[in-house]
Amino acid sequence: MIPAIIYLILRRYRKTNPVKTAQLLQLFRTARKFILLFVLLLLAGLIALSQPTQLRYTIKRKGNQVGSISFFQQVVGTKKIFRTESEVKTRMIFLFTAIGREEAIYENGVLLSSSVYQKLNGDVRLDNKTRLVGRNYVVYNGKHPETLNNYPISYNMICLFGIEPATVPKVYSDKFQQFLEIQTVKNHQYRIKFPDGNFNEYFYKDGLCTRVEVHHSLYRSSFELKN
Repeated sequence: MIPAIIYLILRRYRKTNPVKTAQLLQLFRTARKFILLFVLLLLAGLIALSQPTQLRYTIKRKGNQVGSISFFQQVVGTKKIFRTESEVKTRMIFLFTAIGREEAIYENGVLLSSSVYQKLNGDVRLDNKTRLVGRNYVVYNGKHPETLNNYPISYNMICLFGIEPATVPKVYSDKFQQFLEIQTVKNHQYRIKFPDGNFNEYFYKDGLCTRVEVHHSLYRSSFELKN
């Protein structure tokens, strides 16, 4: 509406100042093209930022698919958001149904908040949260909140799906609410040992996790990236 009004005013002004009006009209047309281009680029950038990266994994045990994991990564301004959703159904003497969710929000590479939630056969088994408060992290695990003096956290377990830890020595575990060492087994293969004696191995290609091998005292399983 406003550009149209300006254009009409200039056309009327042309009767008394034709040369100057011609110059202003040309400037107006050029500016309008640049404004349109800028708006289109801005919209394209916003659309690109709003589109999350999504990876899907199949969970296998003894060669059979028993579940799936969906991993989402999204950048919004200076924030990076990670999220996973998982579901497993398998039989070990009796049927196990497990549902899990994880989320982490980073801003300028610093963890603002994260959470891990697990439910087994309808019972909540894990519901841990980590929040940045000032220069400390407050952790919640169903008991009294505790302070974790390890600022800043720049890499936690959920990041393992989308960012290869080639130069990362430690990873923060929301489940155990502590840092764990990342061991390099060989190129693009890493091992993380957990306080309960179990461990996982992660395999990468082009910076993305393509496979996870889970070594538990009671079972073996793997997560495999779908093509």
